[in-house]
Amino acid sequence: MRKVEERVSLLPKLNTVNAIAGAVLFCCPWVLSYEGPLLASINAWIFGLVLMVAATAAATGIWPKLNLACLSIGVWIFAAPWALNFSNYADPTTSHLATGAIVTLVSLACSRGRWITRTHR
Repeated sequence: MRKVEERVSLLPKLNTVNAIAGAVLFCCPWVLSYEGPLLASINAWIFGLVLMVAATAAATGIWPKLNLACLSIGVWIFAAPWALNFSNYADPTTSHLATGAIVTLVSLACSRGRWITRTHR
């Protein structure tokens, strides 16, 4: 029972990692001075902001199903360089791939923690 309680306490911390990843992605177009299509910057701003809001709400426990939303956002961020055709540009591609991979893995860990703590009556 103790291991289950420890995993529950980790969920807000893991969701905070997702919120920080969203903030980093949001700032990347300015910090890295994205060159190339404006669509890469717009995608980073929109999905960085959406990820920050969703991960913060998931960390506070307002909507527990937001871990699945964070997972789908992470998959989109990872796939965006090819879907939006900016994979030829190193900086936007690298930042999207790194952020997408981190968010996807952390969201999978968060979802796994929710499944373990489900009570059966």
